[in-house]
Amino acid sequence: MSIQQVAQIASVSPSTVSRYLNGSLALKGDTKSRVDEALEETGYVHRPRAKRPAVEHRPVIGIIVPELTNPYFAVLAEEIIAAADQQSVSTMVFSAAYLPRNESHYVELAQRLGLDGLLYVGTTVRNDALNRALKAGFPIVVVDEPQELTEQSHTVFQDDYSGAFQAVSYLIGLGHRRIGFVSGSAVMRTAQDRFRAYGDVLRQHSIDPEEQFHGIGSFTEEYGATALAQILALERRPTAVFVASDIIAVGMAVSAKSMRVSIPSELSIVGYDDIPAARYLSPPLTTVHSPLPETARAAVDTIVHVIKSPASRPRHVVVPVGMVIRESADAVAETSHDGKTNTELIRTSTS
Repeated sequence: MSIQQVAQIASVSPSTVSRYLNGSLALKGDTKSRVDEALEETGYVHRPRAKRPAVEHRPVIGIIVPELTNPYFAVLAEEIIAAADQQSVSTMVFSAAYLPRNESHYVELAQRLGLDGLLYVGTTVRNDALNRALKAGFPIVVVDEPQELTEQSHTVFQDDYSGAFQAVSYLIGLGHRRIGFVSGSAVMRTAQDRFRAYGDVLRQHSIDPEEQFHGIGSFTEEYGATALAQILALERRPTAVFVASDIIAVGMAVSAKSMRVSIPSELSIVGYDDIPAARYLSPPLTTVHSPLPETARAAVDTIVHVIKSPASRPRHVVVPVGMVIRESADAVAETSHDGKTNTELIRTSTS
């Protein structure tokens, strides 16, 4: 027998019988009598269904990154996703394509979608949408790149100044005194911190930073090739260059082969980030290692804290960095009285 048959005999709806048997509906008078009699007549035995386990609620956070074609941001996003999963947090990734309007749009979209929080890896100095979201109490952690409102927000940064200081000091220790600086956007605070450390190290060793080669362009391999061409066009070339982004350094190192420039004997290169490609270059790239797993874990720990305690005072986490010594930088070649390296003298005498 079925509930439908019981309902037909009692002249009620099947849902009425079902709710009566489940205890969610109290019947009275004639209706109760008819349903009870129909149950007895049909011999229907009610077997309560096992309750379904409650679905686990996983917070959902958004991750805004400048792009995913740059290995640095792609790896950072993957590490954040992995760290979030370890804490039963789901993620949505938004790629802003280096466009401020996209960064603003995704901040507003994260709120409209009802996400629980946001990790903001932006490239703009100021984002009004981000500021409005913070004032509205939306949980946000600014990661990797400082904003104008950094003091009012929770942040997780790497120690860019220290990393650059180590890199330039390493080149000084190898005997280099003509050290160039190459970077992407000069507007970004991370690039500014690295340039500031570069200048501080040179001044400590009585070297004028203003007399050195400075190349500012985009965070692309193509710009790395352009920067190398600019260096080769100089009458007095640097013997080493600190490149504030590995993706640019990769472009320099790869184009060096087609330009017949030997690295490190003619030009030492030290990069920054330690992207996966750095170790596979020929020669492998000496660089500053950006600890992306540690950065990702700190970012996820902080956003989970903010979600649970939205009124908490801003946390400012600084992740330490260190160098990875490989083969793209070497001791400076000896120079003659006219400033030419041994390699340049050999080329002159054989041409």
